[in-house]
Amino acid sequence: MNAAHLVINQRQEDGKQIIEAIGEVDLTTAPHLREAILAFLAGTEKLSLVVDLCQIDFIDSAGLALLVEARKKLAPEGLTLNILLTAGRQPERVLKLGRFDTIMKLAYSLTDL
Repeated sequence: MNAAHLVINQRQEDGKQIIEAIGEVDLTTAPHLREAILAFLAGTEKLSLVVDLCQIDFIDSAGLALLVEARKKLAPEGLTLNILLTAGRQPERVLKLGRFDTIMKLAYSLTDL
């Protein structure tokens, strides 16, 4: 899936569904990431969900709201939202500043999840 300034790749690895986002998650691109997350939620196979933001340069409030929405939709299924990050990049700083680490799992590698 490709939108202006956002590429989304999906794969399964070690019992996890990984949605990898590359580029920027903002008001114009967040709906494309939302589509991928909703498609996962609509599926019958319930795996742990990992949203890989390692190659995201920028995330704004629309992207953050999307992550909160995904977390809320996963909770009734008994699933958690896992976010994969690269240390020192803008998404890590924003998520930690907003204390998102208190409501979802933030990690720096798949082995940490």
